[in-house]
This record gives sequence, C-alpha cells and structure tokens, in this order.
Amino acid sequence: MATTTGRHRYDRLSALPDGILVRVLSHLGSVDAASTAALSHRWRHIHAAVPVVDLVDPESDQISSAIVAKNSAAPIRTLRLVDLWPPHDALHQAVATATAAGLQEFDVKLRHGDCSNRKLCPFRRHPDASADFDDSMRGSFTATPPHIFRCDTLRRLRLTNFQLDVPEGGVSMPSLEILSLKRIMATTDEAVQQLVSGCPNLADLTLEQCPSVADLVVASPRLESFAMICCHNAAHVVLHTQRLRTLRYKDGLPAGENFLMIADCTNVLAMTIDICESLVGKSAPAVVPITKLITRCASLTFLHLHLRPAMAYHSGAFTRALRHHPHLRQLALKGLLKDDQTIRSVSTLLRNTPELDVLSLFPLRPQPAKPYYLGVDSDDDYDSEEEEEEDGGASDDNQGVRVPLSLWESNIECLHKLRKIKLHNYKGKPNERLLAKYLLSKATSLEQFFVTLPAKTTADRQLKLTNELKYWRANKRAIVSCTLL
Repeated sequence: MATTTGRHRYDRLSALPDGILVRVLSHLGSVDAASTAALSHRWRHIHAAVPVVDLVDPESDQISSAIVAKNSAAPIRTLRLVDLWPPHDALHQAVATATAAGLQEFDVKLRHGDCSNRKLCPFRRHPDASADFDDSMRGSFTATPPHIFRCDTLRRLRLTNFQLDVPEGGVSMPSLEILSLKRIMATTDEAVQQLVSGCPNLADLTLEQCPSVADLVVASPRLESFAMICCHNAAHVVLHTQRLRTLRYKDGLPAGENFLMIADCTNVLAMTIDICESLVGKSAPAVVPITKLITRCASLTFLHLHLRPAMAYHSGAFTRALRHHPHLRQLALKGLLKDDQTIRSVSTLLRNTPELDVLSLFPLRPQPAKPYYLGVDSDDDYDSEEEEEEDGGASDDNQGVRVPLSLWESNIECLHKLRKIKLHNYKGKPNERLLAKYLLSKATSLEQFFVTLPAKTTADRQLKLTNELKYWRANKRAIVSCTLL
C-alpha cells in the first residue's frame, strides 16, 4: 500500500504541465535542476526549458555547458553566478549568448581571494582601514562583460567585485529598472556616472563601496529607491525624481547640507540613516545636514537610525527633526547601550513621536579588536556569541533593576500608544534590562513585546528572561514572546 501511495504521488507530480514543472525547477540551482533528468523519461528534457542559469562555484566548463544545454525555444532570462576567479572567456561567452537571446536579469558575485572581503570604510578600527582599494588590489578584479552595456532587454543588473569598464560605444539599457553595484573598481572617475546615465528608467539604485563615486546625477524620473552605502568619497549626489519612496544612507557625517539633493522629498516614506563614524566630540551643528535631510522628508512613516558610539547619540538634535513628522509610525534604533544615560537619550528621542505604533531596538555591545586575518573584515559593532559570559549572564538575574527617578517621571506620549516593541539580540545585560523594564512599565497600551535571543541561549535562561519581562508589564494582557535567533 505504501508503494502504491508513493507511486500515485509521483504520478500526480509528473502529470503537471511542462510550464508548471519549469517554474518549479526555476527556483533550484542549475546543477540540481539538471539532476532531475535522472528521475524518469518524463523529466529528461524539462530542465533544458528552464530559462534560468544559477551556478555557485561551477567547474571550469559548467558555465558554457549550462548555456549550451538550454532548449533553443527557451531563451535564458536570468543568469546568476557566484564564483571565485571565473574563466573570463567562459563568462563573456555566456553573457554574449544570453544577451542575444533576451537576457532580463544578470546577477554575478565574484570573489577574488582575500581582497574581495575587505570593507572600504575609513572608520573601521584596524590600521589598514581605508575608503578606497589599496595599490595591491587595483586591477585585480574581472572586467565587466561588454555585451551587458548594450542589452535592450535587461531589467535587473547586480554586480559584485567587478572592474567597471564602460566600452567606447557607451551604455544603452533602456529597460533596466534595478541596478546594484557593490565593491566596484572603476577604470575612470566617470564610469559609474556613464552607467547610470545610460539607464534612463531606473527605479531602484544601490551603490555600495564604490570609491570612484564623487559627484553623481541620477536623471531617471522613475527612481523610487536609492541606497548609498560606504561610498565615502561621494560629495554631491543629485536625484531628479519626484517618486522616491525609500532612502538609505550609510556614510560619515556629510560636509554640507547639499550633499544629497532630491527633486521632491515629500513622497519618501522609509529612511535608513547609518553614520559610520563616531559622533564623540562632534557638535550638534555637525549633524545638521543629516537632521535637515530627515526634516525635508515630511511624509516619513518609517525611520531607522544607527548612531555611533551609542544609541540615540545627539538625541536632542534628532528629536527636533522628528517634530516635523506627524505620520511616523515605525522607529528603529540601533547602537551601543553604554549606560543609563543612553536610555535617557532614547526617551528624549521618543518625545516627538506621539503617533508611534512600532518601536524596534537593536542594542549592541562593544567587542575587542580582532586580528585582521587575510583581510577579512567584520562589523565592529557586533559582539559574537562566543563572547558570552561563562555563567550565561545568570549573575545579572540576581540583581534588581532600578529605573532612575528622573527617567521614571518622564512623560513620553508615544509610550501610552505603542502597540508593538521589538528588542533584538537581547542577552539580559544590565543596561538591556533597564531599557526593557522602562519600556514595559511605561507602555500602557502595549499589545506585543517581541524579543530575539542569541541562538546559544539555554532553555532555562530563556524561561527566566521571559518571566522577568512579563513581570514588568504595565499592561498584563500584552503578549511577551522570546525566540532564538
């Protein structure tokens, strides 16, 4: 009976139309999709009709073989590749074949030994931190396939660890909607600008660790999402769009207020601000370019702030900016919880968010500098799970949590309206417990309190933290849930 049931289920799957099976296999890597040919005669040629080539660390001839194996009636629409030192000829030949057949998505991430792991940020703590590639790395990346830049059908282009070499004929990609450039070595200072200018209908643009970007103009009137991450040489960016919805900026403090000019900020709904450099010693006027950018986006409903060295640093300046955002419903704060003064800064920042519905907090802890092995860089802000105390933090549970009187007596309007609070990577350290107790004791209308714990948290520890959080609730009907990362 079991055999019959298994065969029946197999027949039902095989009985599906070819189009359905092709869509199923499109979600598999090319090697796994090709292996289904061994299932039965019914499956022998299905994989050849899949319009996707998706390879991770392929053998030397697999790129070409995956292209040639495709059915001529099913042109390649998507080419995804993750590879270490790919054969240049094979990659270029694959791109030439795919673009001639109507390629729509090109997503290739290359790895070049240790040099493709180094983050380009001058605010890192190791001595080799820099905003640009060093001399030993220059010229070591694979050049971009020239056929890409004249592909009329391409809609999504993602390049990681490439040398951007714009051909003499220029760039013409009228259908391109999504462009993502990460860790790009440009042969000229104008290469990125040439590429962006050749994509008149961009809707989503991400530039990450592109040191050649200094001045950039994005002319696409359809641009809805823009992200600039660790492009530390960028001084002036102009976005000619009135449709921008999401904006992400990760960099140091800009030199002037005109570092980012947007034709119309009124439609920006979500913004992420991540300041790489420490704000210690920086006066309030130094953050004015950032606070004015926040102020101009008067329709914001979501704001994420990551400030260094502590969460909500310069809270007074950011609080003044938030008074212009009556529609703000979600606020996320990320940074170190150094002491109870940091919790006071968080409460100060919340004063001008009366309609806040969801508050997300990402408390971080400093970690000692790590050896710079093989150029591999990690986020300085995060502490690893290996750095957990040997007693699992149990000693903290034996200490009471006392909210300072000045903080307890503060009246923050949004804390009486908040429905959800999310506390990520909670370890029950003293300052984390103080913050949790303050919020839970003040949030009288709270419905849900979500907490994520480190993956190595024991069941007993999880239960203790959950019970403590429940005890602090002002609204006893609020649901407290603690889950492991």
